[in-house]
Amino acid sequence: MAIIRIMDMKRRRRKKQRPLLENALEGARIKVLATGCSHCSAMRDNVREAVRELGLEAELECISDLERIAKTGVCATPSLVVDGRLVSSGRVMNVSDIKAAIIEIMAETDRADADAYSDGARED
Repeated sequence: MAIIRIMDMKRRRRKKQRPLLENALEGARIKVLATGCSHCSAMRDNVREAVRELGLEAELECISDLERIAKTGVCATPSLVVDGRLVSSGRVMNVSDIKAAIIEIMAETDRADADAYSDGARED
């Protein structure tokens, strides 16, 4: 029983760490907000590798314009945004963590889409 509570706490904490960025929703599904330093380059490379390993035909966008980064509301780079959700900010994620985050957020998005579709189908 304690294990289940710990897992639930971890899930809630993860959701809190991934706020929806309204200004990041336009365009690409996966965005790397990076200025150009060595940490940012490493993050970009890790995201590309994760997308390649997952076999996704992902819409990957790398944003280096400071004005566009500021509009998203992110305070630190490198940052990773997947489907409008902030996954990481201010640190370089390794490939396996990036893959896990992409899979988790895509699964959440698919579930939300399925729920919205089923709710709409019930109304008819």
